[in-house]
Amino acid sequence: MITETKTPVDEIKLTEINSESSKFSLGGATLYGINAVVGSGIFLLPQTIYRDLGPASLLAMVFDAVLVLLLAVCFAEVACYFDKNGGAFQYSKSAFGDLVGFIVGLLGWFVTIIAWSAMAAGFAKLLIVTIPALEGHNKAISVILVILLSIINSTGLKTSKIFTISITIAKLIPIIAFTFMSIFFIKNGFDAGNFTPFLQLKEGMTLSKAMAGTSMTVFYAFIGFEALPVVAGEMRNAKKNVPKAIIGSISIVSILYFMIIAGTIAMLGVGILETNAPVQDAFAMMIGPAGRWIISIGALISILGLNVGDSMMIPRYGASISDEGLLPKIVSKKNKKDAPYVAIIISCVLTCLLLLSGSFEQLAELSVVFRFIQYIPTAIAVIFLRKKNPGVETAFSLPFGPVIPLLAVAVSVWMLVMGANSKSLIAGGIGIIIAAIFYFVLNGKNTSKAK
Repeated sequence: MITETKTPVDEIKLTEINSESSKFSLGGATLYGINAVVGSGIFLLPQTIYRDLGPASLLAMVFDAVLVLLLAVCFAEVACYFDKNGGAFQYSKSAFGDLVGFIVGLLGWFVTIIAWSAMAAGFAKLLIVTIPALEGHNKAISVILVILLSIINSTGLKTSKIFTISITIAKLIPIIAFTFMSIFFIKNGFDAGNFTPFLQLKEGMTLSKAMAGTSMTVFYAFIGFEALPVVAGEMRNAKKNVPKAIIGSISIVSILYFMIIAGTIAMLGVGILETNAPVQDAFAMMIGPAGRWIISIGALISILGLNVGDSMMIPRYGASISDEGLLPKIVSKKNKKDAPYVAIIISCVLTCLLLLSGSFEQLAELSVVFRFIQYIPTAIAVIFLRKKNPGVETAFSLPFGPVIPLLAVAVSVWMLVMGANSKSLIAGGIGIIIAAIFYFVLNGKNTSKAK
């Protein structure tokens, strides 16, 4: 019997083949991106989106899709300079130094906590829409959910792959079903006059301010796109496929979101402002009473899954900053189940405090404002990292020199200045100052020694 022996060269080639086959294909990366972006915000926000512009709010959907694309491709390029995770924290630290990196990293942890509080508040809001008898217990439901998930997280239990897949399907089924049905009802909406006049500017609002404010609201539904470039190092033929995956994911999500808002306007018109469940009501008008339950149950399962994911990810994000030596070591301390229980407690307490202080809409806007503290430095980092790494060929490089990063920064600043609530902007500024003070308190001795 003849046996085949493998030489070291053969083994190396086999390892490379196996490694390459385990990477994301273009289709896999695109699905990853869609799953990272699609949440339940689109079910919770149509009323707020419609309020200032009327049907013209659809233009804000297109505007946000372009802005998200600009920011996402900036993340795609800077991610190519790093072989470890950390996202905006790592990019800012490398481009601008430890102080900026620390501020972005610490506020990055805080913004995930804000996002979790918004998701918990959103779960309570959707549950009450589905079961009106629970009206008035929003904050209690949200706080109980956060505490319960934190306790479960501290036991070291992890979600299964089947659970994750089930949540993803539950998330997409009602969205795709609504989008498909909207195709047949949008014409009826035009005939009924629900799209005229197209621009219904709220009294006392300028077009620029209304557009920026609506875009801020819509932007919340796109949060998560920054996860897209993370797959750059895990993709086959990254230089060719990364931009395709980004553009494909954002384009598909944008179409789905656009059709949900368009379909809701077609069915309800200005009636959107008179209901707490516009998407549910619109789908019920399309297919009957079952439509309300399909949207409600699908959205509840989806947002519950997001809360479960946040309860696991957020404390570990804080623990990872501690492991880098930028926060006290106690933050990353683990129990016998290998769960970072100190970070879990901190995350739980801060999330509950935020829940007691604001509504879903307020927390969603605050989350967006703090996200830009990550997005803007990352866009600027594209220019600085190019200068720090001359001649380095990255898997993906933006065309037109600094034009795209600067455009992304300019549009982001305009949207913040014109569209954000002054209280949210002040909170963002205070957050930056507190993070800077915290940095010098923790690193003062090291700074003095360096001098």
